[in-house]
Amino acid sequence: MELSVAAAVRRMEEWGAIVEPVELPSIDLLELFHIHWFSGAANRLVSAGEVASEVYDAGFLLAAAKGREYSAATLVAAQVLRAEFGTFMDELLESYNVLVSPAAAIPPFAAGRDVPEGSGLSHWTEWASFSFPINLSQQPACVVPCGMTASGAPIGLQFVGARGNDSGVLATARAYELVSPEHFRMVDLTKRSRKRMDGVGATRSE
Repeated sequence: MELSVAAAVRRMEEWGAIVEPVELPSIDLLELFHIHWFSGAANRLVSAGEVASEVYDAGFLLAAAKGREYSAATLVAAQVLRAEFGTFMDELLESYNVLVSPAAAIPPFAAGRDVPEGSGLSHWTEWASFSFPINLSQQPACVVPCGMTASGAPIGLQFVGARGNDSGVLATARAYELVSPEHFRMVDLTKRSRKRMDGVGATRSE
């Protein structure tokens, strides 16, 4: 993954982009996100009223349970810190067109799971460290493909723009697509779909 992302960045430099490393503030963004995410889940659960618990996703119920443990003072302090982080990101993107990072910290894993089997991780936020900070700062982001793992799973590259500059982020993604068309090959699912349809006795028009 690191090699694919680095190669994508070099490609952008070859086409004229000026790339510089940046560092985010040394605050616990994971815990900050958890306070907002979990307390929000707790609030939504209360707002839903008396609904049978089996209709909810188990992960949502777990998040809501954790959210109920936070005090009002903790939530307010987190909101203040979130505002400070958002201000930092706003000021950072006054000097840069976009930020570039991997889309995720780990390769794709089996569907239907929040974390890879045997990884020792307990929550999806532990591998989403390149995405949830952008939820906190409320800035637009776009993920594009930049390569494949040895097993054939896609690797993503993330562009983050200034708050409100969605069009700039999309323009950057489009520019990257134009200089790296090999990563945007369309997969023809027609044959696969027809095989599945044939398998259940469906017909298809010519």
